[in-house]
Amino acid sequence: MKVALTGATGHLGAAILPVLAKREHAVKVLLNNSSLQDSDQSIEIIRGNLFDKESVKQLMQDADLLIHCAAVISVNGDPQGMVHRTNVGGTRMVMETALEAGVKRAVHISSIHAHEQKPSNQLLDEDRAMVSDKAFAYDRSKKAGQEIALSFNEKGMEVLVLNPTSIIGPYDFKPSKMGKVLLDLCKGKLPFVFNGGFDFCDSRDVAEAVVNALTMGRPGEHYLLGGKWHSFEQLGQLLSKAMAKKIRPLSLPVWIGKMGLPVVSALALINRSEPLYTSEALEAIASGNRNISSEKASRELGYTPRPLEETIADTINWFKQKGYLV
Repeated sequence: MKVALTGATGHLGAAILPVLAKREHAVKVLLNNSSLQDSDQSIEIIRGNLFDKESVKQLMQDADLLIHCAAVISVNGDPQGMVHRTNVGGTRMVMETALEAGVKRAVHISSIHAHEQKPSNQLLDEDRAMVSDKAFAYDRSKKAGQEIALSFNEKGMEVLVLNPTSIIGPYDFKPSKMGKVLLDLCKGKLPFVFNGGFDFCDSRDVAEAVVNALTMGRPGEHYLLGGKWHSFEQLGQLLSKAMAKKIRPLSLPVWIGKMGLPVVSALALINRSEPLYTSEALEAIASGNRNISSEKASRELGYTPRPLEETIADTINWFKQKGYLV
């Protein structure tokens, strides 16, 4: 089967490519000015972007299946409008073009942040309410993109949506925002963290579930792909073990982080750089759900999350092999 893939140079997209190769799928990817890294499989490359109808049309031509991973991740609002344009408008363009081209099944990658996180200690599964119009820009965009994707189901194309939590793991070439956090912790460039944590999942486990969804699962449904919630203190302990050295950044209360937001924002403006942290990042760290269920995905997509200790060890080894760490 021929698979069209968007977001191939992102963390998840890069992890999906070897799974598609292993299962002997023909692959087409949409790339702008970037190139694929560390891939020896035969891949058809279409030059363009999500906003160019002609290049998206070329991507979908002769494709049987679609995996739509391309997205803009933000914890700092949407000042340039690219979060909404990509995650909402881009999704609509991709789905409309796939339908016109006769793609049989599409798998759209959303996010756990399309769902309300609070109450943080109560079970969060597929029945949890979606975020409101008052949510952060990224969260609203993932909700809207998910709704758009599912609206194409039964219009002549089967559509499934997958909602991963915080992805870490190998194939993090850019690296991702969370990948940078891991590297900075290992290099001693991040002297402090805030009390809190995330539900982490492995890029390889998510990639397997995504490719499984090309032939498994129920059209019109969405599936949460999580792991287990871990604090940054626990993360530091696992990194210490993987690096064979003590990694113990100072752990600060979130309220101190909130007090420091004006200074952090001002420094970012002066230096014309991304802020060290944002109110959105603090909210995700402090209020992210700690009881996310992946039971549905495990039952219907064969999703099998591995222990975070294994993920961290493999990620550190991958970073070392690729020269990110010495």
